[in-house]
Amino acid sequence: MGKVRILSEADVKGLVTPLEAQTAVEQAFQDFANGISRMAARITVNIPDIMGNMRILPAVKVMPTPRPMPPERGYLGVKIYTGYVGPVFKEMERDRFTVLLHDMQTGTLLAVVAARYLGALRTGATAAVATKHMANPGARTLCVVGAGEQGETQGTNLAALLKPERIIVADRVPESLAAFSRTMKADGWDVETTDDTEAAVRAADVICTATTSRNPVIETAWVKPGAHINAIGANLANRREIPADLIRSARVVVEYREQALQEAGDLVVPIKAGEITAEVIDGELGAVVTGSLPGRTSPEEVTLFKSIGVAIEDVAVAAYVYEKAQAADKGVVVDM
Repeated sequence: MGKVRILSEADVKGLVTPLEAQTAVEQAFQDFANGISRMAARITVNIPDIMGNMRILPAVKVMPTPRPMPPERGYLGVKIYTGYVGPVFKEMERDRFTVLLHDMQTGTLLAVVAARYLGALRTGATAAVATKHMANPGARTLCVVGAGEQGETQGTNLAALLKPERIIVADRVPESLAAFSRTMKADGWDVETTDDTEAAVRAADVICTATTSRNPVIETAWVKPGAHINAIGANLANRREIPADLIRSARVVVEYREQALQEAGDLVVPIKAGEITAEVIDGELGAVVTGSLPGRTSPEEVTLFKSIGVAIEDVAVAAYVYEKAQAADKGVVVDM
């Protein structure tokens, strides 16, 4: 099989910045829209007799950025992760994430990349790309609802993009708010913390919801005209963060329509209830990035990016990390 580079969580954190991840993800969606890259919707395999599953996200011909020469160079990749629930697993890390990266020309395995942090980072990077193309220019107040790991990477990515004058994070858990504030402070950002979600949302130009809620966490009346929303938390078909009337009234963009209609609870739940139809989706992010679909049609329009995480994001960022690791000789190389 040849030599394979193993990259740990620490390696990944030291090799890629939020802005670099955003550039890689933006290129990936441009290539996907132009037919250069391909991906399949997430595959879920349930584990018999155990409350757990394995999920697989494959993508092919994803190239890192800047665009390499010759253009035929690229990567095949698959993200694999397992998830378990139940009391027997409460002392264990419940989810394990890995990206396997292969050479596009030969199929040779090149790298095994730890992908827990990478997954959170690429989610934040993708939301930042959507915000770049959909939010009103000059957006200066950022609100993050949900102060967990995903909320933190939303904050760091969007702060790097927007350079906001004000960052507000809303959560009901004081310890999570404190951890979020420390993370942002380490990057040079002051954060206002609150348990008043309504007040935080009403003040915001850009809103990110990053929760595990099964019921909407914001209300339509709280969202001011012209605001942009990144809804990234409801990535299972039984979870919701956004009410149906807000989805109906907003301009809605998704990463990959096929997968969104299978997994995005913010869409799946109200579609099954007859509250909305699939036609509420105005288009995919790749079309917005390439300019074939406008991100917004007026300064007053509320825009909504519904994210669930797709394969080209993981593989694009993993490819970028791998190339930097190669250049810096990071990680551990093993002969397989």
